[in-house]
Amino acid sequence: MGIYESGKYIEVHPTFLYESIVTFALFIFLSFISNRRKYKGQITLIYLIIYSFARMIIEGLRTDSLMMGNIRISQLLSLIILIMSGLYYLKEKNKM
Repeated sequence: MGIYESGKYIEVHPTFLYESIVTFALFIFLSFISNRRKYKGQITLIYLIIYSFARMIIEGLRTDSLMMGNIRISQLLSLIILIMSGLYYLKEKNKM
């Protein structure tokens, strides 16, 4: 897939399509495991972990990201959410 920018043809990834596929697959997965949850909030934590990981990868493919130096802001935010939700998930899992 490509776009024309300033008269030049640029190859780009269809990141919107990738994100839609990941989100739909995540919905199916979470629907499947929702009856097996062990504590309140577990499904939300699993969603945050998987979605933020996928978003971090997909944002790496984008060509129009907001940057702060050499770091993409959306990847940094996804990494923070991934770490925080992962740590909370482990904390709750160890309570059981």
